[in-house]
Amino acid sequence: MGARTRSPRRRRALLVLLAALPTALAVPATPASAIVGGVRASTGDDPWMVAVASRSVYGGTRSGQFCGGTLISPTKVVTAAHCLYDESTLQRVDRPDLKVIVGRTDLTTDAGEEVPVVSTWVDPDYDMSTNMWDVAVLTLAVPQDPHRVLPMVARGAGAPYAAGTTATVFGWGDLTGNGSYPSTLHRVQLPMIADTTCAADYHSGSDGTFDPRAMVCAGRQTLGGRDACQGDSGGPLVVAGKLVGIVSWGTGCAEPGHPGVYTRLSAMVDAVRGQL
Repeated sequence: MGARTRSPRRRRALLVLLAALPTALAVPATPASAIVGGVRASTGDDPWMVAVASRSVYGGTRSGQFCGGTLISPTKVVTAAHCLYDESTLQRVDRPDLKVIVGRTDLTTDAGEEVPVVSTWVDPDYDMSTNMWDVAVLTLAVPQDPHRVLPMVARGAGAPYAAGTTATVFGWGDLTGNGSYPSTLHRVQLPMIADTTCAADYHSGSDGTFDPRAMVCAGRQTLGGRDACQGDSGGPLVVAGKLVGIVSWGTGCAEPGHPGVYTRLSAMVDAVRGQL
């Protein structure tokens, strides 16, 4: 799975799959269900959900979307650090036309607003080779409605991460794991998975090793069928109306025994708040 940007489901750097595929191939018709195994969602219902985009790199068919993000203040968006990196070189990528798209459920429309990003912050401890501390903050040129903001989990909070807790993940990513990118936003509900279970699933491997200090897993561990996927990187994992995680990495999409791995926001929320 890898970073869930767009490549081998690493959800890693979303430059991922879209960078590798022609725009026409990366944007098929939208099926009825999605994210993988989810349903359609709306930025009207969840106004804090935003798309991170670069038309110069990913083309204009889907507004240049390559990652997701969450509005946490009128001028700040949380996303995954790996969204700002090139998976092939492991180096930061400069996209002069980097924008955050607010209020656009369907990426083929001109609804909402495309807001320029004036600065970016990446957790100084982020390590792309291990997927640790996978969090970044984007600063917007134009303040947004404060009522669109989603509150973040508290530092050190444990309850939202308890095994079996219902979480919801959002994104415009692959619906099947085979490059089926929709134009509309989707969401799916997933149960949180115990750290010990996730550690057994990701004890080693080319995609990464699970580390509960900065990671948490969610998904149907034995059944599969529901998951984030490529193109969902940076998007929110929400529990009880709070941002608790960020789509980060994994193996494949919606495979049994390979749940999605998310940034454990409670472990680094103080650093994020320091950017507000």
